[in-house]
Amino acid sequence: PGWSIFPRMLATDIARTCAPPSAVARSALRSIAVHHRAAVINRSFNGRVLCQASTSGRDDVKGVDGSSSSRRRSRIVPRVHARRIEAMSGSHDEDETHLEGEDDDAPSNNSSRSIMGAADPGAPLGVVLTHVSADFDTLSSAVGLAKLRNARLGANCTFVVLPRGASPGVSHYLALHKNKFPIKEKRVVEAGSLAWAAVVDAQRRDRIGDCDKWLDAAKEVVVLDHHLLATSDIDATELIVEDVGATATIVAEMLENENVPITEEDATLLALGIHTDTGSLTFEATTPRDADALAYCLRMGASQKVLAEYVNPSLTAEQREVIARGMTDVKKTTVEGITVSRVHVECEEYSPGMATCAKEVLDLTDSDVLFMAVSYVHGKKNPYRHVSVIGRAKPVKTVDLGAVLKAHLNGGGHPKAASAAFRMDQEISSSSSLEAFRSSGDVEGILDELVRRVCVEQVPPERKAMDVMRHSRDVVAATPEMTMAEVGEFLDVHDHRACPVMSGEGILMGVVSVTEVDVATIKGQLDRPVSGYMKLRSAVTPNTPVSECERILVEQGEGCIPVVANYDEPRRQWRMEGLVTRATILKTHEYYRRNRLRSRNGGGLLAERDGDKAAPKVTVNPEVFFDSEMLGLAENTKTVPGADETSLDR
Repeated sequence: PGWSIFPRMLATDIARTCAPPSAVARSALRSIAVHHRAAVINRSFNGRVLCQASTSGRDDVKGVDGSSSSRRRSRIVPRVHARRIEAMSGSHDEDETHLEGEDDDAPSNNSSRSIMGAADPGAPLGVVLTHVSADFDTLSSAVGLAKLRNARLGANCTFVVLPRGASPGVSHYLALHKNKFPIKEKRVVEAGSLAWAAVVDAQRRDRIGDCDKWLDAAKEVVVLDHHLLATSDIDATELIVEDVGATATIVAEMLENENVPITEEDATLLALGIHTDTGSLTFEATTPRDADALAYCLRMGASQKVLAEYVNPSLTAEQREVIARGMTDVKKTTVEGITVSRVHVECEEYSPGMATCAKEVLDLTDSDVLFMAVSYVHGKKNPYRHVSVIGRAKPVKTVDLGAVLKAHLNGGGHPKAASAAFRMDQEISSSSSLEAFRSSGDVEGILDELVRRVCVEQVPPERKAMDVMRHSRDVVAATPEMTMAEVGEFLDVHDHRACPVMSGEGILMGVVSVTEVDVATIKGQLDRPVSGYMKLRSAVTPNTPVSECERILVEQGEGCIPVVANYDEPRRQWRMEGLVTRATILKTHEYYRRNRLRSRNGGGLLAERDGDKAAPKVTVNPEVFFDSEMLGLAENTKTVPGADETSLDR
């Protein structure tokens, strides 16, 4: 008790005798107050000493096993951090650590001597690796997984490392938020001390740069990803691959299930990962689990202002230049109504954020599929050309860019968003044609070969009106003798908004819709014959592409389009072979699973219903994340609030 009162007395004396206080006095006052605050913390966790203040020039931080390490006195854990460490939130906010009037000269969290630079003594050191050129999904997954492990072990011993660079948006975000998360620089990590390592949003060693050697040093290796089609060359003790739109979704579910406390910054980062990797829940790979995980992030305080700023960031000057240069070199190939484009942009050096450029070029060129290559010369002593190929596609059902780049360039990704990277001085493919282009340094030739393979192997035959129309024998039609009142009742009984008008000899005379019935009602002309209201603005042949039928429906506002077999004959002799309607067009797009077109060979639905889908590919070992020895360590350290023994066993 006397020791805790003395600093306050001494601080009061200094304040009274120094007016204004000298620099020495201010330094003494700051040191004493920090020591006093550390002493208050030491008595706060049910008597358990987490750190012990020292009166020497440096502070010895003692852990639960009695081991100690040193760091500068100004980084003694303040009260606000004690609350966060107790909750294992993993957030380290420098802005709240300063005393009133203290100069902002504390060491950066990037320093190996800061609070981020030293793990809890005795705890098994772990690291979570993002992939190179980190995006928000891999970064948020890494931060969330580090927090989860820290919470399970009850120790601050897991950190995040970005092996090589980040996208422009992520770099800008980290410049402002890095001190909020347990991120360390690669150069301060002692690989030989690693007991546990994880790789998120990637499954191959080349995706983590030169940090792949850390996987060999770690005792346990965990791989967490959501790319089902990717193959892993990492010898992992646990591989988790789930069928969701973002890896951040998996991590958010883990945090929620185990009641791990997270801050608003954590929730916002996870929400950014889900937003960017699912296109704000619009990409084809998005699942209900992604929406649930995003809702969890919002409940935990995710900032909508931050999401609005970073989900759709402004283009950088380098990105705008790449897009402008790419637009002048686009080569288009149209097959079966599908436009496949390719573009090659040469840069002076590595440029991040090229995936955003590819998406912009895809939209600006009105292409359905795009292969974009960005190349630059790397190295000074032994220079070589490095090439990154980015594939992007609109919802063309049979196009799978991930499969193409995986098979031919050892790349991977999603069906509509994939990438591959290679060196022009090394063998890249078993394909003789691709190898011939590579050996000759022809990047455009490689792109042309990829375009050819997509056109030949993946672009489906274009559907014609005859493939999707409702046959005339199944079409209900009005007769010219009907009154408008009878037509209105006829449409209502059959639940149609329009129908053709046909004579007794099967001659197509026109089309009438509910709009004409409404007009006749307003004019009081329901007793008039339908022949006075019917119209025949357009018709198509059986070989008319479905895309042209859709254009007519949209531009002319037609409810249905007759398909005429004898289109070349005079209109008075037209015989209807079938009918294309709005519902027919919607079926061709396959927007909704419940009502999809059957294949022409009668082989059933083109896609299975949700209930018939195969179980997601998940390979896990019985021991999840940690062995029994590590779990024993967690029991001997401290219990995380809200986490019972069952959650630790998980």
